[in-house]
Amino acid sequence: MEAMCRHYSQPKGFVGRNICYAVMFDDIYYGHIVAGSATRFLPGRNEFFETTLNDLNNIINNIFFSVSPVCDKYPVRNFTSEVIKQFVITVQIDWTQEYGDSVLGFETLVQKPRTGECYRRAGWVVVGETIGYSCKREAGKGSDSWSGKRVWDTENLKPKLVLCRKI
Repeated sequence: MEAMCRHYSQPKGFVGRNICYAVMFDDIYYGHIVAGSATRFLPGRNEFFETTLNDLNNIINNIFFSVSPVCDKYPVRNFTSEVIKQFVITVQIDWTQEYGDSVLGFETLVQKPRTGECYRRAGWVVVGETIGYSCKREAGKGSDSWSGKRVWDTENLKPKLVLCRKI
């Protein structure tokens, strides 16, 4: 997907549950936004929602969000925040229909030096910050119940802000 190649995080795909949405306005394509499985361990998230690891299926991670102006402009003021607000409304219904879990709230990660302003304008709050480790899974037997061996990069740190929104 071209949008993934242009995004600063350049994801190679998504693991776990996910629902992908094209961002359209008046039949014009602006990008994509994707809902996915919650991150297993995330600073500040469980305290914010007053939850435990047992509640992860009820939290949606906005794992990818990339929109670009068309002809150097967005169609409405605060377009990115409006997309996030609509995403929150729409995905709650779709997530419950697709996976059978009610939604308690949302999480996302924003790599610094970005501030997550479009999320904050949509009612999300910063609840923590990661150290910046990254993890990839490779073929092989993992150390947990998930498939694949976890390989951690603890040297090339990319700290991220943790933003959450309650329903």
